[in-house]
Amino acid sequence: MSISGDLAETWLNSCPCGALSLDDQGKIQYLNPALEKMLDISAAQLVGLSPSSACPPLPKGLFEASGLLQLTGPEAGRERWLDCSVHPSGPGRAAIHFFVDVTELVTLRRDRLKLQQQVEDLTITDELTGLANQRALNRALSAQVTRSRRYQNPLSLALLEITETNGTQADLSDDTILAASRFLRDRFRWVDVIARWDNNHFVIILPETNHEQAVDLISGISRGFGELELNDLGHHHPLVLRYGIAQWLKGNDTRILMERAAESLTSFGLGTQSALIN
Repeated sequence: MSISGDLAETWLNSCPCGALSLDDQGKIQYLNPALEKMLDISAAQLVGLSPSSACPPLPKGLFEASGLLQLTGPEAGRERWLDCSVHPSGPGRAAIHFFVDVTELVTLRRDRLKLQQQVEDLTITDELTGLANQRALNRALSAQVTRSRRYQNPLSLALLEITETNGTQADLSDDTILAASRFLRDRFRWVDVIARWDNNHFVIILPETNHEQAVDLISGISRGFGELELNDLGHHHPLVLRYGIAQWLKGNDTRILMERAAESLTSFGLGTQSALIN
């Protein structure tokens, strides 16, 4: 069934989507009322003109390929987002450009992402283990460093790493991570801050603890790590709990203290200092 030009134009005039077409010379041939409203401009100002000679200037995206187009400035009246699509109207005929106003959807999506980021910024616990996350650790460590700087109280930081016996990073299951986190939670003091740093690293803030005291505490916990039964949790390779310890020194900020703990972990020897899990 063929559709007359008048009927097609009637449909386009009543269409809630914006529509625009160019003639074979690239001049604006048609602009429907919906697009007039989106652009805040009348068709009479544009029909018969080439896109480059239109006044006020039109966004180039109106005449390009399909995709999302952002309109700003006087031609839009406010920020507006259009979903553009181009549909050929037949051999030898100009393509018709359709535009759907998706400003509300884009704004809602942007607001959702902003709220999601705000929620993440407020979250201070690791989703899997319930331990402090990196954000909470950084805040707590900053507060403890400030306190030690002011009152010269001892402060130590321990970086724990669960690896296989050859020193390679272990691919830990969620159940193994949970078992390790429960083990650590049960053995540290209430004043200590236990944080999960990443898949197989934990960071412990030890207030009022010098280096010697920290080594005694952490080495004992490392040896006790061998009491864990992980075979039933899907990990069948022996694991070791390695650690690095750094005591706060005058002039250290949180970054330097973390770096020193990481350096200590790197130099940690396997063997007698490690606890094997069979």
